[in-house]
Amino acid sequence: MATTYQLRVVTPDRTVYDKPVTMIIVRSTEGEIGILAHHVHIITPLIPHIMTIYGADGKMEHLNIGGGFLEVGDTTVVLADSAEWSSEIDVARAQRARERAVEILSTGKDDVDLKRAQRALQRAENRLKLAGGITSQATTH
Repeated sequence: MATTYQLRVVTPDRTVYDKPVTMIIVRSTEGEIGILAHHVHIITPLIPHIMTIYGADGKMEHLNIGGGFLEVGDTTVVLADSAEWSSEIDVARAQRARERAVEILSTGKDDVDLKRAQRALQRAENRLKLAGGITSQATTH
């Protein structure tokens, strides 16, 4: 049996996850990181992505993270701007958000609008991907 550690995922509104896990995979600004028990202590910013959680019960779960920070210490904490399970995603709303972002990107307004639209597009596409089921992410861990 793999060694477990405590994972806590919190947003400004709620604690989304607080259970023992064997591994998580997150995406930081520097790339994808896999965290096992006894990982070196780190703090790193996270970009919007779909986080993979390998629970102590052997189940693999996916959680949409809207950016934030990862702190690996005695307890591993994801301080997320937002976090949602597939069952919590409003697909129609995510599709509208994606369409708005694509429209802004196609008009080529100022840099601030483009950066916001790129982030909004990534968040919307992550929501749609998670709501439709994960098919392209590797699950060989």
